[in-house]
Formats: sequence, structure tokens, C-alpha cells
Amino acid sequence: MSRYAWEWWVTITFRDEATTYTAHNAAKRFLLHVERAAGRHVGAFYAIERHKYRGGGDPASLTPHIHLLVTNVAGVSRRAVWRWAHERFGRTRIEPYDPDRGASYYIAKYTGKEALEKGEWELWRPEVIQRAGKALWVGV
Repeated sequence: MSRYAWEWWVTITFRDEATTYTAHNAAKRFLLHVERAAGRHVGAFYAIERHKYRGGGDPASLTPHIHLLVTNVAGVSRRAVWRWAHERFGRTRIEPYDPDRGASYYIAKYTGKEALEKGEWELWRPEVIQRAGKALWVGV
């Protein structure tokens, strides 16, 4: 995953309780909004992580939380996208992707093993991600 030119790291925490289905739909709505703002397709990897809802100890209180790596967003206002997402979903963080850390850092640190094992992840427009791939070697 680190060979792709990711540009944003996004985390969305729902203001209200949400199901995994709702989280997947929210991720897609978020990405469609970013595409409208960009005027082009964007690529993304996203995963749904379950976490405690407002500190609840009951396993039934676990609610989804969305993490996204996004590419092809040059020129898109993070502030405007943040405002849109915050109004609709709740707490939202949109940070520049740090290539020195690499995608593995973000995925391992923030996207629990559970999300990867349960298949609660998805690639959005993989063809855009492929175009954002960095050359694996130079001067061939």
C-alpha cells in the first residue's frame, strides 16, 4: 500500500450510533463528495473499525469508525471537505498523508486487525489508486 501516492489520512467518528452498513454508506458518500469537490475521480482505501461508543463498556455499545487513505485530491480544500463531513457525520480529521510513515503505519496503528480479518475494508476506484502508484525502480 505504501507504493501509492496517498495524499490524505481521514478519520470519521460518528456523532450518533451507527451500524457497519451505515459506516460503509457514509464512506462512499464522503468519497463522492470529495470527487465532486475535486471534479474528478479519487482513489481510496478505507476500513471500518469498531470502537467503544462514548466510553460504553457493553460490547453492544461498539460503533463503527471510518479510516481512509485518499489519493488524487490535489487542490481540494481539506477545510471545506472537513466542514461538510463534520456537519453530516460528526468528528472528522483530515490530515496530510506522511509518506515517511508509509501506509502500513496508518493501517496498522489505526485500522484494527479485526477490520481486515472481517473484510470490513474496501478499495474505492482501484484504477485511480493504480495510476497513483510510484515507480518501484528508476532507470530501467
